[in-house]
Amino acid sequence: MAANSNPTVRRRRLGAELRRLRQVSGLKSTEVAERLMVSQPKISHLENGRRAINPRDVRDLCTMYGVADQQVIASLTEMARESGRQGWWHVYANLPDSDYIGLETDAASIHTYEPLVIPGLLQTPAYAQAVIGETIPLLTVEQAAARLKVRLR
Repeated sequence: MAANSNPTVRRRRLGAELRRLRQVSGLKSTEVAERLMVSQPKISHLENGRRAINPRDVRDLCTMYGVADQQVIASLTEMARESGRQGWWHVYANLPDSDYIGLETDAASIHTYEPLVIPGLLQTPAYAQAVIGETIPLLTVEQAAARLKVRLR
């Protein structure tokens, strides 16, 4: 898996596509749940990206939705395989706002306005360390080092 891929974003994209396919097929989530012998909330969680889905379930859903294009099925099953893998940032899950790291990792562009601080992509390690040290009180040396490592990555 590429270092910059994001399981959370992939799960959301996959879920949105599965929802779209279900709606095109004219099925309701309760009908899908009934046919697969699962609960309706499970289908909802899959479609909202809150739960990983295995490739076999993706194939079953594609069959149920009448998807015949093998490239579409292959693409969706690959997304399902990748959606369960954790990104590099998961080891920093204890940091506040760590959920945003995964979203930023998969972003195509970032728009920012920071009149008082140099934007993150332009910060040197020394500058980033100074900003962290001055803006977040009572950090331990280890916490500051972890934040600096994440910021630089």
